[in-house]
Amino acid sequence: MSLSLNAHMNMVMKHGVDLLRSHQQQIIAECTEILQYLRETHKGSADAFEFAFNCFVAFFRSGQQSVETLIDDIRSQWVKEFHRPPEPHVLIFILTLIENSVHKAIKESTTRSFHLHPSVQYLFSKICEEMLLISKQETFQMDSFCEQLTKSEQLRIEWIARVSHVDGGYRLKKVIGMEENAIDSGLFERTDPSWFWLSEALLKRTPRRKPDERRDVFPVPWKNETLIFCMSDQDVSATIPFLTYAMHLLQMEEERNGKVYAGDQWKDAVILFNEWIMRSQDLNEAIQNIAFGYAQYLPFERCALFRYSQSDAAGFGLFGYHFNNTAIRNIKETIDRFPSISKILLGKGQQVNMVQHFQPLYIPKASEEFPMQYVKEFELESVVVAPIYVPSEGVLIGGAILDQGPGKFFEVDSSTFTALLKFGQSAGELLAKFLKANQWDEKQPELVQLSAREIHILQLLADGASTTEAAEMLHLSEYTVRDYVSSLMKRLHARNRTEAAVKAMRLGLIH
Repeated sequence: MSLSLNAHMNMVMKHGVDLLRSHQQQIIAECTEILQYLRETHKGSADAFEFAFNCFVAFFRSGQQSVETLIDDIRSQWVKEFHRPPEPHVLIFILTLIENSVHKAIKESTTRSFHLHPSVQYLFSKICEEMLLISKQETFQMDSFCEQLTKSEQLRIEWIARVSHVDGGYRLKKVIGMEENAIDSGLFERTDPSWFWLSEALLKRTPRRKPDERRDVFPVPWKNETLIFCMSDQDVSATIPFLTYAMHLLQMEEERNGKVYAGDQWKDAVILFNEWIMRSQDLNEAIQNIAFGYAQYLPFERCALFRYSQSDAAGFGLFGYHFNNTAIRNIKETIDRFPSISKILLGKGQQVNMVQHFQPLYIPKASEEFPMQYVKEFELESVVVAPIYVPSEGVLIGGAILDQGPGKFFEVDSSTFTALLKFGQSAGELLAKFLKANQWDEKQPELVQLSAREIHILQLLADGASTTEAAEMLHLSEYTVRDYVSSLMKRLHARNRTEAAVKAMRLGLIH
C-alpha cells in the first residue's frame, strides 16, 4: 500500500495533535504559569499569548480531533480580537512558548521521548505558517473597495471599470456595479487606444433611469491600471478631487503594507541559514558556520559566539567572525557583569527561564551594559544578544553577540527579531547534536576553551611528535610541554596523550 507525502505528513500532524490531547493537563498548567509571568513582565505579549492559549484550551474541551479546526479558530478570531494581522515576531514568540510547554510536558512524563518531539515541532510549524498567511489575506482588496463605493447612496457612483495598461492602449479587466449580462465578452477581449473609447462602449451598455439623466465619467490612475468612474445626476467637480486623493492615499497604504508583509524575507534567510549550517561535519566547523551565517544572512557585520554554563553562571568565548578570534576565545566572564543579561538569566522563577531565554536582546548603547574593557577593545556601540537554544529541551546553550561594525549605532526591525528567534533554534539544535556526541556536559565548559599554544601541542601529539620533539619545535622546555600535556589530559578527561589527541580531533579542535 503506497502512502503519499501529503498523507504521511497529515499523519505526523495528527500524531502531534494526539500528543497535545494526551498531555493537555500538564500543558495547561505550564501555560497558565507562563501567562501569569507575562502579565507581570511582558504586558504587550500577554494578550496575544492568552488569546492563543485560550484557543488551545477550547480545542481540548471541544473534543475535536482535526488540527484544521484549531487553525481555523485561531485564524478567524485573531483579526476580530486584535483588529490587525499578527506581527510575525510576536506570533512566533508566543507559539514557541506554547510549543516549549508541550515539549516539556512530554519529556517529564515519558522516559524515552526523543521520537515524539518531531510531530509536535511539525504541528506548530504548520500552525505558524497558516497564521502568517493572515497578513497576506488581510491586505487591501481593490474589488471590495470599488463595490462599497458603488453601493454608497451619497456618492451616486453607477459603476467603476478597472482598465489595465497593455501594449497598444487599454484593455477592460472588470466592471464593478454593472450587471454581468449587460457586457458582452468581446468588450473584454479588445484593445482600445485610449480609456475614452472603452468608457464610450460601457456608457452605451448602461441603461438610463430617465431620458434626461446626466452621466459623467472620469479616470483615476491606480498603479499599473486606470479606474474609470461613472457618476450620474450630480456635479462631479467636487467629487473627482476627493476620489483622486483617496486613491492616492490607498496606494500609499498598500505599498506600505506590501513592504511590511512582502515578504517573508526572514523566511528566506532562515532557509539559507539552515542549509548553510547543516553542512557542518564537526563541532568546530558548526561553530564557525553558525557565526558566518548570522553575519551573512542577517544585517550584521560581526558575530561572536559564546557558550553559556548554567552551573557557573558564566559565558565562554567560542569563535569570533570579523572580531579578533583569539580575543573572543580568551573571554571567560560571569554573567553578573552584564546587567540586562544577568537579569534575564539569573532571574528568579522557572518561567523567567522559559520566556526570556529565547528572546533576542537589543542594546542600543553597549557602554551601558558591557564592561568598558570590551567596549573599548572591540569598539562596541549598538549590539544584539541573540540566544542559541534547544526548544525541545528548554535548554539555553549560548548566544551570539552581533553588531554592524566597530563604533556603529543601528536599530533592529521586527523581521530581524523574527529571524533571530528561528536562527537561535536551528543553531541550538545543531550544536546540541555535536555536544551530545562528544559528551560535552556542564562539567566540561573548558573543552573548546583552549589557547593557541595548547591546540598547537595537541596537533603535534596527533601528528606523532614526542614530548621532546614538541618541546624543540615550540622552543619550550620538555618539562613545560609535559605540564601542558598533563593539564590537557585532565581537562579532556583522557587517560593518556593519545586519547587526548583523539578527543581533540572529535571535538574539531585539531585535524
